[in-house]
Amino acid sequence: MSRNTKKDMAKRHTVSYMKNRRTRGVNRFVNRILVSRWYRTLVFRYCFATILSIICIPMMLSLVFARPAEANDGTGEVFYKYYHRIEVSEGDTLWSIAQENYHAEEQTIREYIEEVQQINHRYSETVYAGEMLMIPYYSTEFY
Repeated sequence: MSRNTKKDMAKRHTVSYMKNRRTRGVNRFVNRILVSRWYRTLVFRYCFATILSIICIPMMLSLVFARPAEANDGTGEVFYKYYHRIEVSEGDTLWSIAQENYHAEEQTIREYIEEVQQINHRYSETVYAGEMLMIPYYSTEFY
């Protein structure tokens, strides 16, 4: 072998030796941390908190926002909601139409009027004779 090659080999050996030496020091440091009681306790706490949040928080939320089930015991009637189109006649107001068609058990008359306005894309309660309105109504018959 030539002299330059031996020098290069010596340099490579020292550089790789120094890299290994630094890496060994870092590895020892990291291994000490990973094996330490402090790190294990920290990992345990984070795992415990994660499991607690995944399991317990949804359970608590379901208890807070839960409503009792409403079962149909057969004594009350079931009302179905349908829609039909009517023509506004002379003298009709939205309130008079609502009083004829709304169902007191389902909603208030104010809520019914707001629903009629929303369905017909209206912003006021004024109606004119000859207009066509889509009106919801309730029936016990299922079509």
